[in-house]
Amino acid sequence: MPAKSLSASKHIHQSRWVSYGYLIINTICWGAALVVVKPALNYTTPFRFLFYRFLIAGILSIGFIWHYWPKISQKLKTLKIIALLELIGLTLTLALLYSGLNQTSATEANLIGTTTPLFIVLIGIWWLKEKQTKHEWIGTGLAFLGTVLLSILPLWENGAGTQSFSLTGNLLVVGQNITTAIYFILAKKYYHRLPTLFVASISFWIGIGSFWLLSLQEVGWQNSTWIQAVITDWSQPSIWIASFYMAIFGSIIGLTAYIQGQAGIEASEASVFWYLQPLVYLPLGMILLGEKISIWQILALSLILGGVILAEYHKRRRRHLLVKKKPRL
Repeated sequence: MPAKSLSASKHIHQSRWVSYGYLIINTICWGAALVVVKPALNYTTPFRFLFYRFLIAGILSIGFIWHYWPKISQKLKTLKIIALLELIGLTLTLALLYSGLNQTSATEANLIGTTTPLFIVLIGIWWLKEKQTKHEWIGTGLAFLGTVLLSILPLWENGAGTQSFSLTGNLLVVGQNITTAIYFILAKKYYHRLPTLFVASISFWIGIGSFWLLSLQEVGWQNSTWIQAVITDWSQPSIWIASFYMAIFGSIIGLTAYIQGQAGIEASEASVFWYLQPLVYLPLGMILLGEKISIWQILALSLILGGVILAEYHKRRRRHLLVKKKPRL
C-alpha cells in the first residue's frame, strides 16, 4: 500500500475509534441518567425537576449561543422553527418520560427508553416510506415484540407483588419513544444547516420557560406557593445532585459526546450504542435503588437485542453489496 493510502487508512481508523470513545461516554452519561433522577422524584414533581435541570444547563450554555448567534441567518424564522420543534422533542417528550419514571421503576423506564431507535425506524418506514428487507422486518418485529413485553409487564408482575411497575408509567415512556422518533425525523429535515450545539443551547431555554409554566400550573398559578415548593425541594440533596448531573452530564457532556461520536461514523451504527445502555443502568439500578431484574425483562431485552442485531447485520450487508455493485466512473 502506498504511504499516502496507509496514512489515510490510519487516520480513518483512528477517527472511527475516537467516535466510539465519544459514544461510550454518551452511553455512560445517558445510561445512568434515570437511575440518578429517580430518587429526586420522591421529593419533587417531574416538571419542577426539569425546570431545575434546564435552568442550570441554560446558564452553562450561554457561551455556545454567544458564539453561534452572529453566524445564524434569518434569526427570527430560525428561532420560531427551533421553538416549535423543541416543544415536541424536548417539552412533550421529557414530560412523558419523567411522568412515566415517576410512576414506574428506573429499570423499566430505561429498558423501554432504550428502544427509541426502533421507533425511529418504524416511524421512518411509515412516514418516509423507507424500504426494509425480509430480515430487517423480522429483526424489527422481534425488537418491537420485546418492547411490547416490557410495556405490559405490570399486568402480571404487579399481580405477583414483586415489582413496583406501572402500566400507565410504561405507556408514558412508550409515548416519549414515539414523540422522540417524530422529532428526530423533523429535526433531520429542518436542522441540517444549523449548528447542533446552538440548537441544543436554545432548547435549554425553551425547557426553562415551558417547564416553569407547567410547574407553576401544578400549584394553581400561585407564585408564592411555587417559590416555597422550590425552597423545600432544594433542601433535599437528591434533587440538587440529580439536577446538576442531568444539566452537566445528561445535557451538555452527554449530548456533545453523541454529536461528536456521530460525526465519524454512520448514523445507523451510532444508534446501536443506545442498546449498550443496559450495561450501565441495570447494575446501577440494582446497586443504588435496590431494583431487581425479572426473567421477563431479560427475555424482552434478549428479543430486542437479537432483533436489532439481525436487522443491523442485514442492513449493513445490503449497503455493502450496493457499494460493491456500484459501477466505477
